[in-house]
Amino acid sequence: MNLFKKKQPKAAAQDDLGSMSIRRRQEAEEAAARKKKGRLYLAIGIVVAVLVAALLIWDSGVFQRYAPAYTVGSESFSVTDIDYYFYNEYSSIYTYASYYGLDTDTGLKDQEVSDGMTWYDYILSDVEATLDEVGVLLADAKANNYTISDEAQENIDAVLDDIKTSAAEYGVDQGTYLTYCYGKYMTVSTFKRAVTEYYTAYDYASYLEESYEVTEDDMDEYYQENAASFDDFEYEGYYISLGLTTEYDDDGNALDFDADELAAAQETLEANADALVDALESGDDETVAALVEELGASDVSGLSSTTLSYYAFGTWVTDEERTEGEVGKVEVTSTDSNDEEYLSGYYVVRFDSRTLDEYYAPSFYNMLIQADTVESDDEDDSSTTEYDYDTALAEAQALVDEWQENGGSAEDFLTMAEENTDGSTTEYTDVSKGDQNDEVDAWLFDSEHEVGDYDIVQDTTLHGYRVVYFTGYSDLYSWQLDADSAIRSDRYSTWIDESIEAAASTASSFIDDVATALA
Repeated sequence: MNLFKKKQPKAAAQDDLGSMSIRRRQEAEEAAARKKKGRLYLAIGIVVAVLVAALLIWDSGVFQRYAPAYTVGSESFSVTDIDYYFYNEYSSIYTYASYYGLDTDTGLKDQEVSDGMTWYDYILSDVEATLDEVGVLLADAKANNYTISDEAQENIDAVLDDIKTSAAEYGVDQGTYLTYCYGKYMTVSTFKRAVTEYYTAYDYASYLEESYEVTEDDMDEYYQENAASFDDFEYEGYYISLGLTTEYDDDGNALDFDADELAAAQETLEANADALVDALESGDDETVAALVEELGASDVSGLSSTTLSYYAFGTWVTDEERTEGEVGKVEVTSTDSNDEEYLSGYYVVRFDSRTLDEYYAPSFYNMLIQADTVESDDEDDSSTTEYDYDTALAEAQALVDEWQENGGSAEDFLTMAEENTDGSTTEYTDVSKGDQNDEVDAWLFDSEHEVGDYDIVQDTTLHGYRVVYFTGYSDLYSWQLDADSAIRSDRYSTWIDESIEAAASTASSFIDDVATALA
């Protein structure tokens, strides 16, 4: 709307002007011109004032704090909101900057992660993907009047308390501290909202996954379709390499092998692999061991089903057609400078068995008493670290005795664990075989337990003793729990992907102001 638009004069005024003398008409026109010029100057003054005010507001960060920079469906995020996610992502990378090849003294827009993509673009693309998910979750949570869980609220409160504590430690107010951490536009209120939205979104995601109905028939069907991921495989396997040494030019590029030399090496490789096949098929363990040592073969036996998928022979081992005692020879190929494949090794594998381990998953309370380090008695090896396990065991036993004297309840044990454990989880739920260190794993699975069973178990991995208290078994087999979790995750992934696509996110020009200090 044009605020300076003049109303049209009345018809009578037009007639009066027409009847005026030339001099009076001239005076009237000059007066009108002066008024028009005054209004023009007033208009120009107002425009300038508005521009100056806008400039001041821009410098204050008001636009950046509130103007939509990224929109996901009905949810909008300002530059400051995005800064929250951007600086969090950057912080996670910063710790390993040298490993990633990131120079923290150089702007992110001046460094490439890969051809054509800067670090700034890389982080921002991750942030946008996160915002897509957060935006969709927030909108759905609002539509369903979702109230966050107590645990999520505790996480929010903990983050806000950490900010207060950190600001006090640096001797500054929270607002100043937040601008140090999240850029010049961040405020306490914006940070609180961003944290609340983040934890609300992912609390709602957990709620959605838990809300899906998964039956035992669903689990059985999932197992049938993904049996190789659940079954345990017994096999014996070795890798034999080509045996040629790769040479490099002055620029560090690998040189191709001489054709005749390569052919001869491949012929030898074939013969060695066949010899190992014969030894495995005959069950001659001594011959197998001798060949493995002579050929410098690598032992790849006993890998877990999840690890097998990363190896060329994994598909062979997990094939449903395998029979007990069957031996296979699996090719490994490499490519030369012309991208031509050539035989570079063999996996020789004997299949023994395939089973589904059906057991109920145990849960337990845990208290870790770590041993202090002591000076090594070995004067010739000062690098060896020794631990005072005896004192740690005595401390663990003293705590157990005190707990027993006070009644030995499960609640008291957990309280004792929370007050005394050294940097370890105090509650473990639905544990799978191999999740814990060997000593605790053996205690959990080598015999049946009843609720209330406890023991003191040495932990040579964490260098101490763990007091463990058994709290029960799962209602479903461990593999069923894994299938249930996978089904829920798949359903959620399908829902979130479809919802993000339907939301059609868009970025505005304000997004260029994200993380200005790092760009």
